[in-house]
Amino acid sequence: MGKSLYYFLFLIWLCYLIVSSILLFTRGFLLTRVVHTNSSTCTPFSEIMCASREDFSISRSDKEVCSQDEKLFSFLKDNKITADVCLPPTARIVLLIVDALRYDFITFDETNKDPLPFQNRIPVISRLIKDHPDHTRVYKFIADPPTTTMQRIKGLTTGSLPTFIDAGSNFATSEINEDNIIDQMLHNNYKVVFMGDDTWNGLYPDRFIRNYPYPSFNVWDLDTVDNGVRTQLHQEINNTDWNLLIGHVLGVDHCGHRYGPNHPEMERKLGEINGLIEYIVEEIDETTMLFVIGDHGMTSTGDHGGESEDEVTAGFFLYSKQPLLNLGEKRDFIKQVDIVPTLATILGVPVPFQNLGILVLNCLPASVASLNIGSWRLALYYLWLNVNQVLNYITEYSKGANTFSQETLNTLHQRFSVLKAKLVSTDSEDNFLHISKNLMEFIWDIRKMCEDIWIQFDSFSMTRGLLLLFMTVFFTFIIGDGIPCQRISEIFTGSFMVFSYTVLFSVTACVLTLYYLEFIDNLLSVIFFATGVASQVILAVLVIQNWEIISLTWYSKANTERVSNLICRIVLIFNICGLFSNSYVIEESFVLLFLLVTIILIGAIGIKSSNKFDIKYKNNVVSVLKWSKLKLLLLATVIAMSVRISMYFWHCREEQQWCFANIHEVSSITAKLESTKLQWSIAVISLALFIFSTKEWLRNCGNLNGYSLTITIGKFVPTAIVVCIAGFWGLKQVPSNKGQLNSLKSLNILALTTYALILLGILVTIIKPLCIYIIPGQDSTSSTHSVPAIFKNIKSSLYEKDKVKDEIPVVCGLGTAYSSVYVIIGVYLSLLFALLLNEVIAPVTVIMFMTATFILITNSVLRVEKAKSVGELFDIPNISILIWIILAEYFFYASGHQPTFPNISWEAAFIGTSGIFTNNIILGTLIIINTFCSYILMGVLLPLLLIAPFTVLVMIPSLLGKKINDLQLDMIRGEVMLFEQDRLTFSSTFVLSCKYISGHGIRVLASMLAATIHCRHLMVWKIFAPKFIFESVGMFITLVSVMTGFLILIRINRSVERFIIKLNKLS
Repeated sequence: MGKSLYYFLFLIWLCYLIVSSILLFTRGFLLTRVVHTNSSTCTPFSEIMCASREDFSISRSDKEVCSQDEKLFSFLKDNKITADVCLPPTARIVLLIVDALRYDFITFDETNKDPLPFQNRIPVISRLIKDHPDHTRVYKFIADPPTTTMQRIKGLTTGSLPTFIDAGSNFATSEINEDNIIDQMLHNNYKVVFMGDDTWNGLYPDRFIRNYPYPSFNVWDLDTVDNGVRTQLHQEINNTDWNLLIGHVLGVDHCGHRYGPNHPEMERKLGEINGLIEYIVEEIDETTMLFVIGDHGMTSTGDHGGESEDEVTAGFFLYSKQPLLNLGEKRDFIKQVDIVPTLATILGVPVPFQNLGILVLNCLPASVASLNIGSWRLALYYLWLNVNQVLNYITEYSKGANTFSQETLNTLHQRFSVLKAKLVSTDSEDNFLHISKNLMEFIWDIRKMCEDIWIQFDSFSMTRGLLLLFMTVFFTFIIGDGIPCQRISEIFTGSFMVFSYTVLFSVTACVLTLYYLEFIDNLLSVIFFATGVASQVILAVLVIQNWEIISLTWYSKANTERVSNLICRIVLIFNICGLFSNSYVIEESFVLLFLLVTIILIGAIGIKSSNKFDIKYKNNVVSVLKWSKLKLLLLATVIAMSVRISMYFWHCREEQQWCFANIHEVSSITAKLESTKLQWSIAVISLALFIFSTKEWLRNCGNLNGYSLTITIGKFVPTAIVVCIAGFWGLKQVPSNKGQLNSLKSLNILALTTYALILLGILVTIIKPLCIYIIPGQDSTSSTHSVPAIFKNIKSSLYEKDKVKDEIPVVCGLGTAYSSVYVIIGVYLSLLFALLLNEVIAPVTVIMFMTATFILITNSVLRVEKAKSVGELFDIPNISILIWIILAEYFFYASGHQPTFPNISWEAAFIGTSGIFTNNIILGTLIIINTFCSYILMGVLLPLLLIAPFTVLVMIPSLLGKKINDLQLDMIRGEVMLFEQDRLTFSSTFVLSCKYISGHGIRVLASMLAATIHCRHLMVWKIFAPKFIFESVGMFITLVSVMTGFLILIRINRSVERFIIKLNKLS
């Protein structure tokens, strides 16, 4: 137990090094901009009087010595004064945000006689545009990626640009501390009412005079938020104490997530939006304007989060009962941040300090009742305010961060001076149209400059992360592949681990001291880097000290494993190189499918069939062996076909146009439709057969004999879980009354019962892992109860037919004591994955488990055929580890996932949690389990690569080829040999874990390099950055899973030890 702890400590150290390296790289690659807490301020126009025409300044005299037009013109001359003055509000605003309202949802095509569910469903907009062209505006409303709700709300209220890393905070809503239009309303004594998505509650707590939040994260709930907004809107619309009323409905977005846009439910939800708009238009007065906007769009599968055209193109509709300005050229689209200065201008508050939006002039009222000023001159002043605000922000931002060069700033100020000179000479509407275009171009150029600058990468942090991860993977592989297991055991039983951890803690203490003395600023990054460097030095010293042994080991392997190592290297190199190609990343699933099917077929063909097993059985064993080979080939064909069929469960990326029948339709592979009865039947039958086959295996192994708690639960609980899952899927398809929650409660009960049974089964299996039952012989007092004596008797019984068999006590399941635990835990995990993946994709969990089982069998037989001694079976070939990695990678795609944010299955978060759990950790955990289920299963079951040969030798001896009799007789003890040589078992499992982690680490390193090389690539944020993020998260999941699998092995070995001690006491 003590020795195994040292291995575990090294694995923890390895995990820390990998995680810290990735986080260091992330700090440089996924940068966030500097957020300023400055707020724009202004003095109301009505409170400012003229001092003199010659020396104009803000003062508050008793008399006004100039007209409003002259005072406005004087403001234009002094940009310092311009930024400090607010014109009066022109209207109240109803802001209706329809989540995921794609632009084509609001268009109306009269020629379309057979519209799809999302087409021609909001005719009120078309009618208002036709009847009141001077009172309405429609635009494509372009969002800045990432297209997640929280980031869009930030953009819609602050006018600032998001950064890519902000996508990760969509489920960890934090209060906005930068200047925004909500706070500006409060600072200027205006009132805001909110109703709808409770995300606003986290971003703007205690900001609204009345607040009606509704839970937003349950994508299965299409109506609660919408009905709540509709109810509250009826009560608030005629109140006069608010200046801004915000309603945020989610039904369209949730419908997209659950069903996709091409579903009858989308027709219903868009029809409700049409009715809501009609109601608001009828109820608002002359002083109120209606804005209907989408925060983002959705893909043809109903998802969002990326930067495809459908995701970033939302809809914008404006209706006002007073005429709107009609100046300059008509625009087809506006950026979402452009709404911020537009709303601020209408509401009479300062434009938020960090805004980069451009005022949309034609969305402003044509006249202001409280001001007797020409419309074009008023528009010019509004636009000049916008220019001053943006330039002030860039100037202030540059003071705190050396982001913009002084040359760039000088150029901007020179352009500003030229614009100011033109502004003063503007005396007609024609001149205004020319200068307004220049002013908008000025703001546009600044925004484009910020977009380019804010994706500048911190090359120092990225380099540190890359180097540390490379060195970690490099040294780990050398230690695992080059140092023999016996030598590793000697190293770890010495003082190596104590010395290493002492050095790491000392380095951490030094860094903390320097931070306390204020010599360093970024504590976490410095700790990561300092401990990483110290770790690499320690590992390098370890490698140098053992270099002679490593060289001899590699020389030996080069002679004995030449072909397999060559194949392994070729596959690994091509797999890694492919990650640098955007087309490979898009189509990687096909490559992995080809590799996996090839491995299955070649592995089965490569197994040799022998004519001799033992001379006594020559006459009857030959036919059995031939028949076994045939059965194995047939099984390989079935498994290969099943893996091939798993293509049915793939989800497609937006770039894979072959999935789509047209721009808005998805083929049956990717369509988000409710499951059919056939799919339900296939899923349930596959799970039932899966449980039956695993039970039969365990029963034949002798691990389901007896009545211990673990065995009893293993017999009955998996069947109960399948029944609960089947009931959950069946009940989910039953239409329910929208006014009742009985159906939802029943679904929750079934899902939570499934979770509880799975958790119970796993915990009991880990706490009491042995599935062993002793059947004593007649001579119960003899010494034959000791394990060595038992096996001695078993051996002798093979040759001594006349021995009284009743004298031999039977220990059922001891020969498969290790593997049975992993099989049982694997079954529970597979059932959990099936529930979270839903009934359409659930059969792939069975395919995944059975494919892994077949790989273990063929790999075990090939290794046994090649082995000359038992010790060779403790050395797992690199090709076997690579195959296990390919299994994890392929079934990530086969389980319906892609390394893109729109393909994340958010609905997994609400299986059993709807209306019960709102904790983001619980919901996020369910999503992670759903997304990375293959990584979890392969990581936890990784020790089976070591255990399986001993299992196969006991359970399927007919598959073995010609072997030395002594080896066969030694191996008949099965997995007991793992206990007898536990020192070798743990060192081999440790080496196996290090190599497996290194294999995944190489993929992460390649993804990091690809993202670095392609950081200016057109597809970096669409392909390479998401691929890096998914590989990194998969790496984290792999680390946790491998550690869990290693701990389970320690627990099993300890339990076997106690069992042996107990058994010997009986003798």
